[in-house]
Amino acid sequence: MSLSGNLKTMDLAEVLQWVTLGRKTGTLTFIRDKTKNHIFFKQGKIISSRSNEPTKQLGHFLLFQGKITEAQLKRALEIQLQTRVHLGKILVQEGYAAKEDIEKALIGRTQEVIYDLFLWEEGLFHFTANSFNLDELILIDVDVNAVIFEGVRRKDEWARIRQVFPSNNVVLAIRSDCNLKALNLTPLQKKLLFLVNQGKPISQIILELHGSDFLVNFELFQLYEQQVLKVKEVREGPAKPVDPQRLFVQGQELMRNQKYAEAIAVFQEVLRLDPQNIWADEHIEQAEQAMCQQLYSTSLPQHKVPYFTVSESSLTQYKLTHQEGFVVSRINGAWDIKSIVMLSPLREIEVLQILEKLIRMGLIDLK
Repeated sequence: MSLSGNLKTMDLAEVLQWVTLGRKTGTLTFIRDKTKNHIFFKQGKIISSRSNEPTKQLGHFLLFQGKITEAQLKRALEIQLQTRVHLGKILVQEGYAAKEDIEKALIGRTQEVIYDLFLWEEGLFHFTANSFNLDELILIDVDVNAVIFEGVRRKDEWARIRQVFPSNNVVLAIRSDCNLKALNLTPLQKKLLFLVNQGKPISQIILELHGSDFLVNFELFQLYEQQVLKVKEVREGPAKPVDPQRLFVQGQELMRNQKYAEAIAVFQEVLRLDPQNIWADEHIEQAEQAMCQQLYSTSLPQHKVPYFTVSESSLTQYKLTHQEGFVVSRINGAWDIKSIVMLSPLREIEVLQILEKLIRMGLIDLK
């Protein structure tokens, strides 16, 4: 038996309880914009998860927790490409992380995937019975009732946060009357304050830390409530997309003409305003895959190493976005394109598009 719907009309807690109380085995899939999350159940129990969001993948989750470094993740991903061994096992074998940390991270990652779903105001969901291969999953045991309780709590907490931080375009500042030396700060809080002091908006801080919207906003909000931080500026967000009702046909035409970048932008707008348009979601995946392969085979070979053609000190005059700035910060003249893509919390296509733009601007070249 399957179940489909929209979180706008059916509460997430109800969906999870339907699977749990029915002791069902299968995959519960959630789709919104570019994000696709899969929760795997066996007889009503959560046993694994999967997400196309880089920050929900094991390596980036461990980076955010401070359990591994970018250099260690880079090396582990290179080994994984050669051996196809699970990333967690490689991290333990190489001595980069303890087995206990990996086990906790696998559970924590699945919990975070579900917690974030509680913050979605709408999004498609679909349950498919007996739709996975156990041999392909890293099995865990997650308490569904505990996840629901925490998810509801976070939803309430998120509403409180958004009253103070209306979006991720907020820029914070350290209060002048705050004595930082008297505070017992965690390593994460120290990183946050360092990035705040650089004038970075919350959206850029999330990128730098490989974190999620909620976890970074929550930690910043705690510092705000402790009178450590204040709101300095609320920057204007990106313009709202034009009503895209007629854009789907245009997107299909762009696909036929192999104009994948334009097609992706069109289908994302369609899906953003019409989450139930599953055809738009499928077209996005097809276009992204085709575009990545096109870029790798033409202008951005994976083994090529980006390097600067201008002085790094001059980059500030180009007014790069924080996503572009993040990619720029990973260009060191030694890491190839494949490594930069693997280590980025951005999607593969986004990293490649940024690198291509930087080449067109004459800021970098490849060797």
